[in-house]
Amino acid sequence: MFNLQSSYQPAGDQPKAIKQIADSFSEWKNKITLLWATGTGKTFTIANIIKEVQKPTLVISHNKTLAAQLATEFKAFFPENAVHYFISYFDYYQPESYLPSSWTYIEKEATVNQEIEMYRLATMASLLSRKDVIVVASASSLYGLWQSRFFEENCLQLYVWKKYDFNEIKRQLLHMQYKPVHWKIEAWMFEMKGDILDIFSSTEKCLYRCFFDEETIERIEQRDSLTYELKWPVQKAMLWPATQYLQDTSDLELILQQINTEKELRVKEFEKLGMLVEAERIKKKVEYDIRMIRETGFVNGIENYSLYFDQRLPWEPPNTIFDYFPDDFLLIIDESHMTIPQLRAMAQWDRARKNNLIRYGFRLPSAIDHRPLRFEELEATLQRKDINEIKLDEAAADLDLVSSVHKQVVEEQWKNNTKESKLINHEARKTNQQETLSRKTKKNVKSIFLSATPAEYELELSDQIVEQIIRPTGLLDPITFVYPKSGDYWILLDSLPKLLNKKSYLNEFMISEEKSSEDQHKLNLEEIFWSEEKEKNVE
Repeated sequence: MFNLQSSYQPAGDQPKAIKQIADSFSEWKNKITLLWATGTGKTFTIANIIKEVQKPTLVISHNKTLAAQLATEFKAFFPENAVHYFISYFDYYQPESYLPSSWTYIEKEATVNQEIEMYRLATMASLLSRKDVIVVASASSLYGLWQSRFFEENCLQLYVWKKYDFNEIKRQLLHMQYKPVHWKIEAWMFEMKGDILDIFSSTEKCLYRCFFDEETIERIEQRDSLTYELKWPVQKAMLWPATQYLQDTSDLELILQQINTEKELRVKEFEKLGMLVEAERIKKKVEYDIRMIRETGFVNGIENYSLYFDQRLPWEPPNTIFDYFPDDFLLIIDESHMTIPQLRAMAQWDRARKNNLIRYGFRLPSAIDHRPLRFEELEATLQRKDINEIKLDEAAADLDLVSSVHKQVVEEQWKNNTKESKLINHEARKTNQQETLSRKTKKNVKSIFLSATPAEYELELSDQIVEQIIRPTGLLDPITFVYPKSGDYWILLDSLPKLLNKKSYLNEFMISEEKSSEDQHKLNLEEIFWSEEKEKNVE
């Protein structure tokens, strides 16, 4: 499945590290720390591990630039396989927030990079359609995506010599968030010209041109997205949704009714506490959002209502890229001493920001459930932590204004739902959360922590620590001498002649001999001065 192509073979400590990790996995030791030194070729070692394990692979890096470098190298090693780059798709992102100290409300501003969003959609599509997938992701992989089942069900497949209804195809494309062409076909658009249908793919840099004979497709061509030149004819076109947050609007009125119910309860709570400004603020904001969603299907900040659109229960973990992977996959955390602290902090920062928005009437209490995956939930998903040890996230209940409203919303929201009985008390909610995590658990995941300086967390968790110190070239780090920081420069001056004898070409960077003698004279005078001062102090 994974075919590694390289002009060189493992050398140095690489063969030993590859064998030790592969043997450990075969012995059901599923958590390994690779302790490596700079320049020892960890990327090539991991490429060989992927070739040995033959499982879909997720690599998480703490840095976008480093993730791009890793993705480029893996594409060179695995040209026949699907290698994807999965990072945050914002060129610029200013999250919605409120600063109570200065009464400052900052509205959300974001600029989406369409090319990176295409990479993300292509990642989701590959994970649902093939097994030879390598995904290089950043810590943003903890943020929510739409359900994998719904994303897969809403793809459009067009086959040669099969009959289709033009109107049905158009309705499906619009539902998948493709847009009709206004004057020029661009990314995620489609155009119907007589018996020809052009569709710009959301996951590839290509255009599919379908030729119809009445209602039958007689030919499908894949064309270049820029020049529209013919690449080759194909027998089918697989078109995936044009957004990673495709919403299920079949029960839109029920969803809007539930949002409105929460709004009414929240307004009453504010009025009861004498917070009339906050009551009016949340009332106007939610009513505007409901009207926009009903008329256009979208509003800025619609993700804050994801609890209703996802049909999740409060406190349930969100859907993430981990849900797109099978139960048996390979997880690699690059620079784990940097990446793991990032994964820990993301949910805490998001919760602190949302708390202010909820407390002062800018968002409903249910907005707290639009969040990244908590680190301990990730641990449970990857079977690093017992599900019974997971604490219930009471982020919303920590707020005096939210606690009572949240409880009423739960009861109202799910009063006709069979899950209602599980939400009445703390223990029942904890049981529901455990059931959800149990469904999401990846039972056979294999993990590798990559670090030159692993933290205590990785060392304690790992079943085995594998060292990779000797470089493929056989060279070791040069011997380094550390001089004492005492202000005594004679050690340094004594070493200079030895250095200049060994590397004579450095003489051109040295000061002249005359200048050197003057400096030496100054040093002698300074030495006499400080010795006299020392004698005075002794007396």
